[in-house]
Amino acid sequence: MQTESNRVYSLCSQRILLRPWQESDAEALYKYASDPIVGERAGWSPHKSVEESLEIIRTVFNTPTTWAIVLKESNEAIGAMGYMPDCPLNLPAREGEPLVGYWVGKPYWNQGICTEALQLMLDHIRKKSDYTSLICSHFVDNPASGRVMEKCGFVPTGETAVDKDLYFGENRPMRVLRLELQTKTMNIRLEQPSDYREVENLTREAFWNVYAPGCVEHYVLNQYRNNPDFIPELDFVMEESPYPVSTRGGEDCHSRIIGHVMFSKAEITKEDGTILPAWTFGPISIHPDYKRKGYGLKLLQYALEKAKAMGIGVICMEGNIDFYRHAGFVVASTLGIHYHAEPKENEVPYFLAQELIPGYLDGIEGTYHTPKGYYVAFENKEDFEAYEATFPQKEKKQQEGQLVDDCTKNPNDQ
Repeated sequence: MQTESNRVYSLCSQRILLRPWQESDAEALYKYASDPIVGERAGWSPHKSVEESLEIIRTVFNTPTTWAIVLKESNEAIGAMGYMPDCPLNLPAREGEPLVGYWVGKPYWNQGICTEALQLMLDHIRKKSDYTSLICSHFVDNPASGRVMEKCGFVPTGETAVDKDLYFGENRPMRVLRLELQTKTMNIRLEQPSDYREVENLTREAFWNVYAPGCVEHYVLNQYRNNPDFIPELDFVMEESPYPVSTRGGEDCHSRIIGHVMFSKAEITKEDGTILPAWTFGPISIHPDYKRKGYGLKLLQYALEKAKAMGIGVICMEGNIDFYRHAGFVVASTLGIHYHAEPKENEVPYFLAQELIPGYLDGIEGTYHTPKGYYVAFENKEDFEAYEATFPQKEKKQQEGQLVDDCTKNPNDQ
């Protein structure tokens, strides 16, 4: 992996300069880094003296990938910007994936300086290295830092992490984001019958051992295509641009399906017993090799736009709000919609909804029922086992975070 070998680089914009730290910056560093709230938000303890700040400049900041954020107008160091070639934090980083970090003194918050500095560094990284992605995080209670990341193209992975070695980090979850520097060209299109087996295998790979030992999502998909609630106009695959595949005669080019999402009809039973049409989606699958790269969000956003164009009013689904809020979903109870398997008065954090037609749910209160087609593997266990036997054998494993200990159990029955 190519990295910088010296400290000759200074980066500048209209307002700021990124340059190597100098020992003469010690007093300025202490002035801003001694503020308790600055260090707490970034995960390090406040500086206690100018001498401590000087030692940090000589050690921690003495790397070719750490810069002082200098205000051109005053020539004063007001913060830090940099990255570590490997991620030392307890984050779901890929091997050799750099960790980005930054901070700026409190008087300069909410002025766009961190965004400006981060963009400068990212432009530099793209020119001077061959990194394929970067990872970063921010404490959930510091959303302003996350906004800087997203403005510069970082995408939430949907994961959170805790690192007890950070200052006050033991009980403070961090939101994880990633920036893909070298992304592949992807095409989204309607699924074709010739895709069925490949998509079912993709779905199996994506869900295997995630919610239970093994999985049933591929069978649900297989059976749903003949279900009257299935919406073929909203059955999409995402495929990687053609890549070479070795053959006896040389090389051929094929597209590889790396993602899939399907939609179906559902319903909400209103308080007076009448039915309000609703819709849902899933399974949504991204191949394990392509997860946490923003492809799932891109596929879902594309599909939701198509659903909106069809006049679909509301989408209800079960999932992780930390991920799906980025696609516009909220906890469904805030819209007056309850989940059939939970007490009506409960706020169910995994039951989510999104109005695609503004006002579709105005004045509505009701209960959502998961379409029966989603329970097909629980109701037809023998047929499912026969279907599963047509795939290559895979090991079923008990893993932390699974909802049930048997993939043919309905989690709503637990």
